[in-house]
Amino acid sequence: MEETRQVFLGEASLATGFRLAGFEVYPDADVAQLDRLLEQLQAQRSHAFVVIDHELAAADSRRLDEVRSEGGRILLTEVPSLTHPEHMHSSVDGHIRLLLGMDGDAS
Repeated sequence: MEETRQVFLGEASLATGFRLAGFEVYPDADVAQLDRLLEQLQAQRSHAFVVIDHELAAADSRRLDEVRSEGGRILLTEVPSLTHPEHMHSSVDGHIRLLLGMDGDAS
C-alpha cells in the first residue's frame, strides 16, 4: 500500500502542532505554494491528507477547486485560525442553515 503524505499549509502558529504530529509543514504558505504542492500531488498521483488554514481555503485557487471536485487520492480539510476561530465557515454551513430554516443564504 502506498504511503499517504500528511501535509499542513498555513499559519505558522498552527504549524508547530502539525509538525509534532508528523506532518510536513509549510508555515505561512501562500496560494502559490499551495498550488505547487497540489500540482505535484496530482502529477505524481500521490495519496495525501492535506490540511490548510481557513485563509488558504478561501483563496482563489484553480488547483484547490480541482482537488475538491475530483475526490479520491487527496483528502483536503481546513482548520480555523488559533487567534480567530470564529471566522471559519465551512463550505456546507450555508446549506445546513438553509435546511434548518435559519436563513436563505446557501453559499
